[in-house]
Amino acid sequence: MQFLLSTSLVISLLFISDAVAQSPAELGKSTAPLAVMGDVVLTQGEMDAALSKIPDDKRLMFVRDGTKVEQMVRNLLRSKALANEAVKAGYDKDPLVKMRLDQAREGALAGEWLKKVVADAPPVDYEAIAEEQYLLNPEAWKTEDRVDVSHILISTDTRSDQEARDLVAFVWQLVDEDPSRFDELVEEYSEDPSKSANGGRFRNVKRNDMVANFEKVSFELQNPGDISAPTETPYGYHIIRLNEKMPGEIPPFGAVKKQAMQQAQAEYLEEYRVKYIRQLLAENIVLQDGAAEDLAQRYFGVNLELAPDFSEDGLQRSGG
Repeated sequence: MQFLLSTSLVISLLFISDAVAQSPAELGKSTAPLAVMGDVVLTQGEMDAALSKIPDDKRLMFVRDGTKVEQMVRNLLRSKALANEAVKAGYDKDPLVKMRLDQAREGALAGEWLKKVVADAPPVDYEAIAEEQYLLNPEAWKTEDRVDVSHILISTDTRSDQEARDLVAFVWQLVDEDPSRFDELVEEYSEDPSKSANGGRFRNVKRNDMVANFEKVSFELQNPGDISAPTETPYGYHIIRLNEKMPGEIPPFGAVKKQAMQQAQAEYLEEYRVKYIRQLLAENIVLQDGAAEDLAQRYFGVNLELAPDFSEDGLQRSGG
């Protein structure tokens, strides 16, 4: 399959102006050709439709990426070429294929309609809702507990476990005799590769940042200056010193207002979507008399004991 995407096309797409984003009513209307492959034509409007599937906040960055745009053009032309061949062969007239195409169209249309319904939801005061939720449960916004710790690592990568145990016991004895030498002993004995950059110190460590045993011991230390006994992790043996304990705090509403409003909006729109669907589908589903048996016989013949048994709660039978 021969394909030519001109440099001028890529350049024109890379420098689409903000005017495009400001006139959404015009998108999808143009029948002017964007790219041609033999007798297959991709229009500007069709490209708009494809690009509209990309989230608003990512669309312009996508359009400015010539490689991504070119790949999209290739994929759209490929689909159009295959679809054209199917139409020429009359495959789209096959009853089962036609049904599947109709169902695919209905599914896509349903999804697009639901997005529009949600987008058109009546506006509410998200700031007021967010502040009310904040006041009702300020603990939900509490920051995570953190610790500032330093450690000495005796690695098991270059020695046996027993050798590592013996060495960490020796270093632990030196620390126990004179805790003020801790930083000096980090420099002399620690085998953590990052010590050259951080001096063996990890600031603002929160839960799940470190391996399990290291985290457990770090958060169990109570007072600045407390030093742990040697503790084992997959990396070897650590001696950990607590430099600072930083309990979580509840920030003022102003500090979390933007995030709280976004959360309030997301929750409101999701509730609106669910309510709309619930109201739309409030009617009972009625299974027509004999329909289940007809369906079963098409797939199982006379062996109806193999057929599905619809639950009493799920579907009602007409006249039942």
